[in-house]
Amino acid sequence: MEMDKTQLQWLLTGIGIVVVALIYLWGIRSSIKEGIRNRRRRPEREPALGETQAPLAHDDYAPVQHDFGDLGYLTPDHHLADKALVDVEIRTIRRESDPRPALTNAGADAESEPLAPPSPVPEKPPHMTVVLTVMAAPHRPFRGPRIQAVAEELQFRLGASGLFERFADGESSADTPVFSLAHLREPGSFDLQTLHELKTPGLLLFMNLPGPLEGTQALNLLVLTADQWAQKLAGVICDGRRNRMNNRALMHLRDEVSDLEQRLRAWAQAHE
Repeated sequence: MEMDKTQLQWLLTGIGIVVVALIYLWGIRSSIKEGIRNRRRRPEREPALGETQAPLAHDDYAPVQHDFGDLGYLTPDHHLADKALVDVEIRTIRRESDPRPALTNAGADAESEPLAPPSPVPEKPPHMTVVLTVMAAPHRPFRGPRIQAVAEELQFRLGASGLFERFADGESSADTPVFSLAHLREPGSFDLQTLHELKTPGLLLFMNLPGPLEGTQALNLLVLTADQWAQKLAGVICDGRRNRMNNRALMHLRDEVSDLEQRLRAWAQAHE
């Protein structure tokens, strides 16, 4: 039986499809074989330090896995990958065959960056001024005669500068007072001839450290004396800015004095 023209066209079309499918399958088979050969050629060990590794084929760019013991195998998309990579970066690379000692991070930094020169020791010892105020109640200023009476009771002496001065153990024979007392009206000094006319909203106690007493001991005496002034004059203890003193402010002041003592000891050792 002879085929007509239409049947012949369909037959040729079918043969063409079969040929194309065979060519495609043959191409896939070749790619699979090439990939297997590339994997077999891949080195099984990590290249030693200084060796170069052959570039990978395009198909070999698979996710790299690292065995981190208890962490297991971590890939770049693992939730602990960032931490693991940081841990690897901060460790010094050292091979068992390398006889040179490993450098620590401190040693590496020391070689890469020069050490900063030591800070110069100041010629003069560190110092500070501690200020407390005793404030009167509103519209009830402290009066001169009462100030003079309390000063004598608390072993203050009126110095040549016009300030009441408190010396160690109440002795005025020393060269430097532990602290001094002024008032808050200009010029702040006391004049015996006009003291009976004085009215002031507050008094100012101040001391310079280092002084005749150790810093903490001097501060304790200053706070105790300020409290005595406040009780005898019905006033309130405040800081140098006239803010009422509390435990927190007092502890901060003690810390500053303690820090000064440490710096004074370091300065003394440097100048021995």
